[in-house]
Amino acid sequence: MPGPTRVATATPLPTDPGRPGKPHNVLTVSVPQLAARQAAPGTLVAGFVAACLLAMALPASAQSDDDEAPPLWEFRFAAFGRYSPAYPGASKQDLTLLPLPYPVYRGSRLRFGEDFDRFAEGRVVRRPRVRLNVNFNVNFGEDSEDLAVRRGMPDLDLMLEIGPELEINLNNRDPAEGALFLALQARAGVSFDGSDSSGRGYVFSPQLEYQLDQAFGTDNDLLFRWTPTWISEDYADYYYEVPPAFETIARGAFDASAGYLGSELRVGLERQINTRLRFDGSIRLWINNGAENSASPLFEDDYGLGLQAAFIWTLGSSERRGE
Repeated sequence: MPGPTRVATATPLPTDPGRPGKPHNVLTVSVPQLAARQAAPGTLVAGFVAACLLAMALPASAQSDDDEAPPLWEFRFAAFGRYSPAYPGASKQDLTLLPLPYPVYRGSRLRFGEDFDRFAEGRVVRRPRVRLNVNFNVNFGEDSEDLAVRRGMPDLDLMLEIGPELEINLNNRDPAEGALFLALQARAGVSFDGSDSSGRGYVFSPQLEYQLDQAFGTDNDLLFRWTPTWISEDYADYYYEVPPAFETIARGAFDASAGYLGSELRVGLERQINTRLRFDGSIRLWINNGAENSASPLFEDDYGLGLQAAFIWTLGSSERRGE
């Protein structure tokens, strides 16, 4: 989750029956484990910067005609890594390394796989400056035993969020000219513990996004995004409430309430290296001070840093074009 962000990261994957909410083939380690392996956060930042510089330094081959629609479907493989807080306000940082084969589909109503942050969307209305979509988001689960402040409490399960998104092009420009978008998102959250599901309330996230394609040459696309988030009481309960039954000497009872969750600032870079290979990376800052539930013993940090990077190979595609 950190901030209900559209998770790249985040394909709904088959889960391990022994650990509900945990996908197969994902290596996730915490910062204390990383320290034991002599991999400090500064090393991860340096690695992320190196990956971005490598992607920008690789020569790009001639691309296909921009006016031609992309294939209806593709099959891709991504070498994906993410470093982020376990949830907004958590001090524990996770490093997730994920070899990810996945499909891409570009239908007139349903699209998925094109973008890690918008992994799936349903298109309802498409106008030159206004779009109405159905938006999806996935938040990975966490074992409470791996979170010092949550030990003895129920695990945080895999959560799916779904709801409408109204997107408005504020300056009526193409991304190649620098496009400014306002998106209004409202999603309902449902957590999954194996085959059992539970409603977890609602999220509201207005989003201001600036896209600039062909920056620093013709093959680099930049993105700047600010996303403040508000949550319902049920959603707040899931992450920040401490019922009396789980009260300890170090962890007092806490009654969570609806309100402001925090804001996410994101800077992203995409580079199409050639027709088969592209790079997708971003750096994120979560600003949680002023959050409604900052007094919860489960809330630890006012700020969080996130890094995400992937090299993506297109292994095959259809001759039929998408929309």
